[in-house]
Amino acid sequence: MISLRHRAGAMMTAFGCLTALTAGLAISTGTARAQVAFVAADAKWEALPKGGKFFGEGVVAAKDGKIYISDITAVPNPEENPGGTIYRFDPATGQTTKHLEPSGQSNGLHVDKSGGLVIGEYQGPKGGRRISRQDLATGKVTVLADKFDGKQLNGPNDVTSDAQGRIYFSDALYGASEPMELPNSVYRLDPDGKLNLLSREILRPNGIEVSVDGKRLYVGACNASALKTNPNGPEKDAFGITVGGIVAYDLDQGKIANGKLIFRNDTACVDGMALDTDGNIWVAQHNGNRQAPKSAITVIDGTGKVLQQLPVPDDAKLVTNLGFGRGADAGTLYMSSAAPWGLFRIKTTKRGFYLE
Repeated sequence: MISLRHRAGAMMTAFGCLTALTAGLAISTGTARAQVAFVAADAKWEALPKGGKFFGEGVVAAKDGKIYISDITAVPNPEENPGGTIYRFDPATGQTTKHLEPSGQSNGLHVDKSGGLVIGEYQGPKGGRRISRQDLATGKVTVLADKFDGKQLNGPNDVTSDAQGRIYFSDALYGASEPMELPNSVYRLDPDGKLNLLSREILRPNGIEVSVDGKRLYVGACNASALKTNPNGPEKDAFGITVGGIVAYDLDQGKIANGKLIFRNDTACVDGMALDTDGNIWVAQHNGNRQAPKSAITVIDGTGKVLQQLPVPDDAKLVTNLGFGRGADAGTLYMSSAAPWGLFRIKTTKRGFYLE
């Protein structure tokens, strides 16, 4: 997710400042391989029933196949902000309904191995700035982490987990005006509740995924200079990412090492990501410019080689996150968008990867 302000006018200013990104989306410094049919020849994007209003994020499928998606409900009048909403789309009925409100300005969503909905509660005037988990059977929400070394988290952006139940999340300042206490960081939360700092190398971490084999941690970056700078650091990106990129870390028992930049884009941010069962990474990219939006989905392999770029519908202004369906719907890719909120889907030739 990119910059959020307390008021819509400030938001438009933040988005407008990104005019330097309005050139075409340069997808990678590498050369794309021969085209692979990731989407069926007759497949078309379908716009799904509206739920949210402003900023869609965190699209994910639960074990029963229902799709959950955030709305970071920033509105012109703060008193009208419900504090974030999570919506639920049912592929069986085609209906979108309100699931949880307030949601702590929920951003990234993730369904863990046990079937719980892990929520990255974002920043802003009504942001929870914490990691929570909802039991989808009972509706009960439990706070998992809100502080590191006694200091309030900035506002978890995106979240994932591994087969051992460890949760990984990005935590960065993007645009909120409240004071921050910690640098932009990547964390690991263990099942016993211990929160561990993994990295402060990426200027502004965003999307995050554990590879299919559990041996790598992929972290996306949205480092556009127009976005707000965290006074706590880091001062610069250790991998030289100027706008968008993906860093792959070796992952062993929850510990990371040997970070390597595998994908770089100097005109478009990397926002949310999703994996298919072949280990390919489906990347949501956008220029962050609300007035002249440009978005794309780029499919890369685990080494960062571009396999295909997928066009997106014109009414999907800023593509923010991706998630596959489950079960009979596992070959469907769902896409969230922002400014305005949107949920779309398309049939693919791949199946989404989830921990079972």
